[in-house]
Amino acid sequence: MAWLASMGMAVRRVASRRVTFLPRHRWTYRFKYDCTCDAVIAVSNLIRERAIHCGIPQSKIELIPDGIEIPPELPSVEARAQARARWGFGESAFLIGHLGAFTPEKGQEVALQAFQLVRERSPQARLLLAGEGPTLRSQEIIEGCESLGDRVQLCGAIQNLADFFSALDLFIMPSRSEGLGSSALIAMSYGLPVVASRVGGLAEVVEEDRTGWLIEPASPAALAEALVAAMGDRARLRQWGMNGRERARLFSVDIMVERTEALYCRLLLG
Repeated sequence: MAWLASMGMAVRRVASRRVTFLPRHRWTYRFKYDCTCDAVIAVSNLIRERAIHCGIPQSKIELIPDGIEIPPELPSVEARAQARARWGFGESAFLIGHLGAFTPEKGQEVALQAFQLVRERSPQARLLLAGEGPTLRSQEIIEGCESLGDRVQLCGAIQNLADFFSALDLFIMPSRSEGLGSSALIAMSYGLPVVASRVGGLAEVVEEDRTGWLIEPASPAALAEALVAAMGDRARLRQWGMNGRERARLFSVDIMVERTEALYCRLLLG
């Protein structure tokens, strides 16, 4: 539609590709991103490779990951205690969080199933699920929450990210598909280690055995084992959290803006 609306105008057209699924017919992908665009921004290497696989010229594709705001400092002891108190928890609880839309590819039901597996081994563990979406009212989510009782809390939409991330000890992202994984990056910027599925851009964001764990997707058992390992070594969690914050700086919004502006300038001057 943008191409039709701007036909005959002296403009450059740029599209951003953030999802990992492939089209049913490659020719539609080629028409959409090659014939009608001067450049395509891919937010991860995986998306870039799939675009090339579908016939988009490599020279047209620019890798520019989505950027995040980096908190100027980590939450203080007081801020952490206040954030945990807002959710009804003290320091003894081990808070595991997830933030994302409730859609099938995000895997919240996998998190609930994994929590069933660790509830006896880790009685101090609690799960905070933040976000809204169509699967929030699904039978799997409702039954999973009911069976876990006060072990899990649905937080709804989060307006203040600091109030959520400052309270956590660990962030999880058990996605089945992910273009990049901005929620994991935000968690890392708050000094949190991450357990994430080895899918899409998450494998480019999380450094295994340095900033967190990469696990098999759609596997409650694999997620449960990672949770137990995380809860068993607080010193490692702190170090991986610090490593994650430094890695998150490579995905800052300032870098994204700089790269995007440079692409626009090349197109205008080319």
